[in-house]
Amino acid sequence: MKLQQYFQAYEFDEIYPQIGLMYPNARHERELFRHAYEILLGITPVPSKKQIRYQLMEDPNTKEVFFGADDSCFNGPWNVLLGKEVKKEPKVDLTPEEMLANMLLNVVLIGRHPHSFDADYNAIAGAARNSRGE
Repeated sequence: MKLQQYFQAYEFDEIYPQIGLMYPNARHERELFRHAYEILLGITPVPSKKQIRYQLMEDPNTKEVFFGADDSCFNGPWNVLLGKEVKKEPKVDLTPEEMLANMLLNVVLIGRHPHSFDADYNAIAGAARNSRGE
């Protein structure tokens, strides 16, 4: 399934609780993330042969094992990311809602957003810096 199809299959309110669990700062930024979701629904995807692959991963610093997709999968313009195929390895124990919440976070925080999202992105990035004490 393409990333765009995941966004089309769910309403924002269905995945928002997962976003707050994965990224606590988002609990205060609901409307900013909703705006990103709405923009993503309106973008025409660029077909891509690349994939977003969810797999078992290990944090190199803590050696903690978790399910996720490599950050590099989300390094690109939003329209290109929407055209990528999403794959889940058999042992990955994530619901579609958990995967979509994770993908939205990664698209917003890593992907190259359109200019129409600049102000919201700056607010999200500023809140993240403030929570880290920067």
